[in-house]
Amino acid sequence: LQRYALKTFAGAAVASITAEQCEDFLLGLVTQRSRQGNATDTLSPATVKHAWSAFGRVMKYAVQRGALTANPVDRVDFTTNHATGDHEDFEPNPLSAEEVAQLSAAISGELVVTPSGAEVWVPAGPAAQLPAYPVYGLMVTFLAYTGLRASENTGLEVRDLEFRVVRGQIRCTVHVRRTKTRKGGEWVTGTPKSKRSKRSVALPPWLAARMHTFLFGEDPNRAVQHPCSAEPTAPVWPSRQNCGGLRLPGQRVAVPFDWSQPMAMGTFYDTIMKPALVAVGLPASAPEVPATATTAAIPAQRGVRLHDLRHTFAVMQLMAGTHFMQVSKWLGHSTFTLTLNTYGDWIPEEDGGAANNLPEPVAPAVAATPQFPSGANVGGNVVSLFGRRSAG
Repeated sequence: LQRYALKTFAGAAVASITAEQCEDFLLGLVTQRSRQGNATDTLSPATVKHAWSAFGRVMKYAVQRGALTANPVDRVDFTTNHATGDHEDFEPNPLSAEEVAQLSAAISGELVVTPSGAEVWVPAGPAAQLPAYPVYGLMVTFLAYTGLRASENTGLEVRDLEFRVVRGQIRCTVHVRRTKTRKGGEWVTGTPKSKRSKRSVALPPWLAARMHTFLFGEDPNRAVQHPCSAEPTAPVWPSRQNCGGLRLPGQRVAVPFDWSQPMAMGTFYDTIMKPALVAVGLPASAPEVPATATTAAIPAQRGVRLHDLRHTFAVMQLMAGTHFMQVSKWLGHSTFTLTLNTYGDWIPEEDGGAANNLPEPVAPAVAATPQFPSGANVGGNVVSLFGRRSAG
């Protein structure tokens, strides 16, 4: 309200605000430049919705208190109903299982096969300065097979992973209970996005085994080993220590971990995931680079984002035949329809989507011609109800 509505209506008498002024205010929201993203970006539809809704609630309160006889906001034609997939910025860009494996291997520093068929030892080639981080390679696989949001993944603590043994097989359930975001240099613990975002996600058995080895493995020399798994509140995924300065060109030594701090996912994407995407031949998102006196402008590039690992989980589950309501619960969506609106088109028939194989309807039975006894009066529209007359 303070950031948007009061800039326009501060000092104005509520009763003096007209529907035309409300419409002009809404138009200004739609065309206002965003302080984030590219220079040409406008406010997101969600921001416009929240600003308009806050202003509308003030006007509604004025009607309830008798300051207005009618709400001028109601005379403005505006709807916030839209399909997420209709906006290019929200269009899912999921990876295949093979691409997830390639990306994880690239971050871990393993031999990978690029889509062109070339074998690349990463770090090598385009990622010659990329150190190996097996822990973060495992984290990429974890995100692609759980669908957690970035802030939910940052908020994971050791106690949130519940292990058990079922018929000799390790099982694991991930309990999503909190989020963590970095504000003002400090980590702030918050709640998940909606009521349904507090949820539990079961890992596939093979990933459960890998996570158990990561947290409680007995081999201290393993490349992927959590040293603080005995501390219930320790972050599952560590940050990197601030060693001061930048790595020298060609230096492949990984920066030591700080196991007391969670990983900042934005930093992870820019410094680790994006170079790994380039190394395996996958497109990486990049913002627009303005023109300078000596160089031309470089347009923004739409590639694989961190959030696309969440899309990957949803699409792989739906294509595998998992019911969309179950997928919606795992994703923590506020409504089932949000899952369908976002991912409904990503279930191709040849890859597991339901084909339209409804059977041909059965032809209706032909009614038999009624047979009447001889002598019965069936003329006109009269039908004999008795086969014969009683005597007498």
